[in-house]
Amino acid sequence: MKKTDVNIWCLGALLSAITMISCSTEEPLSQNNEVVSQTLENKAIQKGHSFYSKPEQPYIVNEILFDKLLLDASCERTEFSRILSGYFEDLINDPVFDLDLIIYYSDLNRKYATHYRGENYYGKNGEFNQLAEKRMRELTRFWQLEKEIYLNGQHTESLDDLELLTDMIESFDRSVRNRDEAHEKAMALLELNLASPNIPENPYFAMDAFTRSNGLLVIGDGLLQSLIEVGVEEGIAFTAVLSHEWWHQAQFENDDTWDYIDEIPSKTEKNRFSELEADFAAAYFMAHKRGATYNWKRIEQYFTLSFNVGDCLSESDQHHGTPVQRLMAAQSGYDLADEARKKGFVLSPEEVHQAFLDVYETLIQCSGKCI
Repeated sequence: MKKTDVNIWCLGALLSAITMISCSTEEPLSQNNEVVSQTLENKAIQKGHSFYSKPEQPYIVNEILFDKLLLDASCERTEFSRILSGYFEDLINDPVFDLDLIIYYSDLNRKYATHYRGENYYGKNGEFNQLAEKRMRELTRFWQLEKEIYLNGQHTESLDDLELLTDMIESFDRSVRNRDEAHEKAMALLELNLASPNIPENPYFAMDAFTRSNGLLVIGDGLLQSLIEVGVEEGIAFTAVLSHEWWHQAQFENDDTWDYIDEIPSKTEKNRFSELEADFAAAYFMAHKRGATYNWKRIEQYFTLSFNVGDCLSESDQHHGTPVQRLMAAQSGYDLADEARKKGFVLSPEEVHQAFLDVYETLIQCSGKCI
């Protein structure tokens, strides 16, 4: 099964939060979803202009916002989903809120992070630069993949910089014909930014973490901030996301021979398999004495992170696994590293893949409390 892209690392949790899928039996959304949807529609309609160009494909948030089947989903709500809900609620209540603008900015920043080539920094102020360099060396040595892998940071500040915003608009907005028009549009958008306490500072605009088959990895500042707010140590948060996305490169590289996923009937289940395996492999690297060398006390924070980024969108193609499934995948990866610690060697990607297959069927039975 050929793949060219992997969905955002926490997309299911993000969409759950945006749609206020509470993942809690105590707070059924079905009573409130019509009110939420109407509020969004009314605020969007009030703008009544076409200043922003639309993405070529429907932005996934739009597909979820008004899908009753997904809105009625329920499982356990996590602190991560509460934090993301807060981000989006801040946007909805912003005095210049416009759903078209939110989509436009999100699309621009994702495309810019995807196509940018040049110097990079990681974290709002480059606070992850040294760690990124260290972890990328370790991951390269640990997995020994053939493809050269590179990492782009994604920043909300890029949407508040005149030159960068002009570059984005000139490159990705088909409604402008030249750089002068792109510059003029960027100036107008910066005026909107000044009137807003949330746009583009809100972490929502840098929530991406994804990989592409050309070796690209992207990690957004907003995602890291949200994980830190959950209570995960910043270095563990960064290492977890990077390690997870790195494993997707192993999946790309072995796409012709790892054929179990081809037998999975639905896109939803295929996506869940890929994401849970990446959680598993990330834990293996993080706990291994030749990897990130995290001890039990620190790896427990990765378990907390894994549980929090689970989602309830079991009927969606964007489903990444429930909170319990993601937690159990991480714990199983740790167990594998603990066994290897006694033997002192690093399993190959093929061996880790086979080890995951051995536990996968057990993992997916654990949509509820299996721990």
